[in-house]
Amino acid sequence: MSRGCMILLGIGFLGLLSAGCRDTSKSGSGELSFREQVAQAKRETDTELRAKQLIRIGCQQGRAKDIAGAEETLRLAWKDCDSIADPAAKASALVLMAKANATLDNRSAAKRAADEALNAAAKVEPADSKAKTLALVAQGQNAASDPDAAAAALKSAEEIAGKIEDLTDKTLSLCAIAEAFQKIDKPAQRDRVHGVALKLAHSAGDARKRSAAQADVAASLSDCNEREVSARIFELALESAGKIESPDSRAYALADVAKRLSQAGFRAKAHGALDQAERAAAKVPQADMQMQALQYVRSLMGKLPSGE
Repeated sequence: MSRGCMILLGIGFLGLLSAGCRDTSKSGSGELSFREQVAQAKRETDTELRAKQLIRIGCQQGRAKDIAGAEETLRLAWKDCDSIADPAAKASALVLMAKANATLDNRSAAKRAADEALNAAAKVEPADSKAKTLALVAQGQNAASDPDAAAAALKSAEEIAGKIEDLTDKTLSLCAIAEAFQKIDKPAQRDRVHGVALKLAHSAGDARKRSAAQADVAASLSDCNEREVSARIFELALESAGKIESPDSRAYALADVAKRLSQAGFRAKAHGALDQAERAAAKVPQADMQMQALQYVRSLMGKLPSGE
């Protein structure tokens, strides 16, 4: 699993953790007891996933007033966190641990987890992964009631992102930082960093790179509930893609924007972009390349959900 996927997985688990901390020893008929859930989680062979599953269960136990059970489950999860070799994955799990302990009002344990997550983040390479990991760690520090540490982590993440040369990596790193500011309720800082990312995307001389970067920022804005602004930036991404001279490259660029539109919930616009991509693909002069492009676009037409 790539570091980028691990970081995204960590972000997903943060959302699941919030839902998973509801009071429930047995949520309903036929559902597993906490003891059974722990036993099932312990059979998971991936250390990172096992740690995260145990954290979720321990949080549920704590909220259900099963204090002894929660302590034992989180003890097992701590042990797994310590055993995770990849620093980005370790930081991700520890952020979850910080959030779980904060939810249960275990402030000292939450701070310990956040501090250890920061130590793990310091070992992450390359630069874009480190910036994204620090953005995630800041959320754990904020949950542990340490806003100064969260601000410092995000400042470090911005400094690292500023030195990244690759346009895509830099844009995505900045978007991760903006989203972290959103998560810790700093809208002004979120908007500032999104502005930096957008300016960077607009500055790209290559139309395909510009289109991809604009779509990345638009998707991030959508994730931060800035739907109207997101829609406008997606339109700019489509305009940039439409200016690509090569019909082959234009088709793929439009298809890429369509995927991002669909992921952001703009389903009708996504299929409109695919219609444009199909027309571009039909103009590819080389028969074999035309067939490949058309097959790719049409496969997306079948896969991406339709609707508004």
